[in-house]
Amino acid sequence: MGNFNSGRRPQPAAIAILRGNPGKRRVNRQQPTIAPADPSFDRPPRQLAGDPVARAEWRRVAPRLRAAGLVSETERSALTALCQQWSRYLEAHGQIRDRGIVVKTARGMIASPYLAVADRALAHCHRLWAELGLTPSGRTRAAKLPAPLEAPAPSKWTGLL
Repeated sequence: MGNFNSGRRPQPAAIAILRGNPGKRRVNRQQPTIAPADPSFDRPPRQLAGDPVARAEWRRVAPRLRAAGLVSETERSALTALCQQWSRYLEAHGQIRDRGIVVKTARGMIASPYLAVADRALAHCHRLWAELGLTPSGRTRAAKLPAPLEAPAPSKWTGLL
């Protein structure tokens, strides 16, 4: 008995059709389609208003994802989280650079608490980069938003049988 998240993630129907169906499993052609993001997606959301580093990351990444057809309006929150985590990572990394990896306390020398913050933020970034197709391996799994699937063209035998 497995977890709810055991096994491979399901593929969109368009990807399954393009790759072929050697197992002859049923393909769900009724999957919802989502319209790609429009050019207004390139403007950073208001959640990033007080963070210039996160806003700069949004302006760097969002236009590229939109141009590649990899995002819709539904991925806005994931990209917002990515930009916030990247900003958090850079801030923690700057503190480590300024104060050092090891800091002196009343109990002696300890690893900088900013090290754990930086590690967690970078781990979040890695997951979100892969999810949004921003890494080489993530790009192999990411697919362009599919166009609505059309019914197959009628064959010459349609209506005769």
